Amino acid sequence: MQPSKMLQFFTERVAIGQTKPMTGFIRDMLFGIATGRSTMLSEIGRSLGEQADLITTEMRLSRNLANTSLRESSMRKLYLQTVRPYVEDAVVALDFSEIRKEYSGKQEWLCGIWDDSRGEKARGYWLLNIEAIDGKGRHFPLWLEPFSQNAPEYKSQALVVENGIRQVRQYAGDRCTWVLDRGFDGASYLAILEAARLTYCVRQVGKRRVIGEDGRAALTAEIAATVETPHLGHWRVVRKGREYPTFFHYGSCLVTFPQDGKQRRLIVVRMGGQRQPLMLLTNDLSAKPLALLRVVIAYFKRWGIEEGTRLVKQIFDLENVRAMSFAGIRRVVLFAYLAYGFLCLFARRAGKAALRAVLRLYKSFLPDAPPHFIYYRLACAVAVALMRAGP
Repeated sequence: MQPSKMLQFFTERVAIGQTKPMTGFIRDMLFGIATGRSTMLSEIGRSLGEQADLITTEMRLSRNLANTSLRESSMRKLYLQTVRPYVEDAVVALDFSEIRKEYSGKQEWLCGIWDDSRGEKARGYWLLNIEAIDGKGRHFPLWLEPFSQNAPEYKSQALVVENGIRQVRQYAGDRCTWVLDRGFDGASYLAILEAARLTYCVRQVGKRRVIGEDGRAALTAEIAATVETPHLGHWRVVRKGREYPTFFHYGSCLVTFPQDGKQRRLIVVRMGGQRQPLMLLTNDLSAKPLALLRVVIAYFKRWGIEEGTRLVKQIFDLENVRAMSFAGIRRVVLFAYLAYGFLCLFARRAGKAALRAVLRLYKSFLPDAPPHFIYYRLACAVAVALMRAGP
């Protein structure tokens, strides 16, 4: 299927129930972001190639961006219904990211953030990102939402996470494993995950006090140091586009939380070259080696969400978003999220021959070598295909 035709079908799908003017606006935004690879309204306007002056097109897009008749929740719901068949037993990774607005001072509800890539404090907006990765490493974004602790409706990060999980939960299958990093090792987050009846895996800091199998209370790091790891597993590490095998040993034990009396399983992974073991907490109590390995591999797949977040921020120039209102920021991020979702759906549905044909539209030094993360090259190739087809 050609990218232009699939984008048309995709737009019609997510725009069901919208007014005719809003349907046209959705089409323009998705086409403009996918073609211009930017969330700036001026670049979107240039991609549309209208006869009108650029300022006229930009003002029209700006007005529609603030139009109260645009049904954002409906678009999210329809998109999640579209990807539902592909994420029934996927690994679902949840994490925070950020939009850094270093030179902005007048955008609404700017807040303090932590720029993890630079390791420093900055100004901007937080992002909640939920993304699925299937058994073949294919990505499907499920949720991307900016939030600010300075916004009047903000209450807590835990409530932002709870809302995102609640919205996504009904479309992600019961066989999904949800994986979260060390920042989510808190009682409130574990309560949210268990209230949603999710199978989860949360990396441990090592400072949580629990009761071990011997009945004595200790820190998780202290317990992990005594856990035997007799099972051998292997995974692949990607460096500079090449995959390298890596081997690890793993084992587990049951731990009891003194606060609620519930048992969870602590999985300990030891890898060569690392002094400290990897500690994973899960509510899957099975001690079978294959069950433990499935949880460990699910966590390793979590690292893929960082590539997806970087793609949305880099390939669509998300940190250069210029909307003045926070509502406008949220909507631009929504369109970028949908444009990324379109790329992932195209990669899944196009078929190998059609996918290779589209990828050849964007010249690269190794055109026949598939990259380990295909979506950067695909975004550039789809932009070429859409530009040739026209809006």
